[in-house]
Amino acid sequence: MSPILVIRIILLVLGTLSAIAHWFIPRLTRPDLYFAVTVAPEFRDSAEGRLILRRYRAGLIGVSALALVLLAALALTPALPSAPLALLLQLGAYFGVFYRARRLVLPHSVAPTTIREAQVGKPNRRVPGGWVIAAGPFILLAASAGYLGTHWQQIPARLILHWDIHGEPDRWAARSLGSVFLPLVIAAVILLAMTLLLYGIAHWLRPIYPGGLQGEHESRFRRIASIMLLALEYWIALLCSWLAIRPLLPASLQRPPAAIAMVPGLIAVAVTAVLMWLGQGGNRMPSPQRPDTDSTQPVGDRTEDRFWKLGVFYFNPSDPSVLVEKRFGIGYTVNFAHPVAWAIILLPVLVLIAITTTIALRHATR
Repeated sequence: MSPILVIRIILLVLGTLSAIAHWFIPRLTRPDLYFAVTVAPEFRDSAEGRLILRRYRAGLIGVSALALVLLAALALTPALPSAPLALLLQLGAYFGVFYRARRLVLPHSVAPTTIREAQVGKPNRRVPGGWVIAAGPFILLAASAGYLGTHWQQIPARLILHWDIHGEPDRWAARSLGSVFLPLVIAAVILLAMTLLLYGIAHWLRPIYPGGLQGEHESRFRRIASIMLLALEYWIALLCSWLAIRPLLPASLQRPPAAIAMVPGLIAVAVTAVLMWLGQGGNRMPSPQRPDTDSTQPVGDRTEDRFWKLGVFYFNPSDPSVLVEKRFGIGYTVNFAHPVAWAIILLPVLVLIAITTTIALRHATR
């Protein structure tokens, strides 16, 4: 099986996983958040709440059927560049289905509690394994760079960049600092943004329940999410290090194996399964009783609906938190009103654009 066909199949699998995840997400969020709207906890099990869910899933079935047929057709044609675009269109259509359901829920919205909880004492938050483990991917990149530097003369004058579907090289680049070290630079930029996110989960995330049983569930969810993010960092560091030192490997080991394209899909399956099992913020973990509260109002995520633009973008200048829980989905999102959030988002994008522009200009002047 060629690497291109494997990638097409992976995209089809990711599209299927996305459809399955969106089917279950409304029941995985906190019980007093329904389609990103704060509601009474019993609303989603009411007749009106179940009707909205049925309409949402009916729309989801139609969109998913069209998207998966398109992805399956692209998997059998040479139009590979269109396959990622089809995946993006699928996600855009899912947002339309979600937004329609959200509009149906909005008339039933209620104000969240104004009570705020604070943890007594200094919170015990740390990156899993400590910063020695978190620094591992960067150490691997630095070791690869050092190895390339000490073996510069052994690197071929022409580097193979791509193989065709028959396994024959069809694209090369001249040996230079840019062509040799580019995979390591790209990896370093991506890992820097991911490490900021890892640090943010430990220190910039506002807990909804700082203590009690629900607080323990949140802590466990946060720890598991951090471990998965750290594992992904190690995989990126290993992959890009191998790409960088590939010219020094035997010819039989230079061509990437088709199975390497399956790794992102396997990671996506594992992450999706575990986080769906936990529920957003660990709310699906067994709990003998509901968290104690002095208010009869729902807790939600302790933020007002007006701060959630379109239900998915959190913009609250008065909130010092950089990261918050998603209202629809599993995991976290950024507070777009916080400058650090934009650093996390824009840093890798700007650096990668600069690298791409530099390479394009260099080729244009040849």
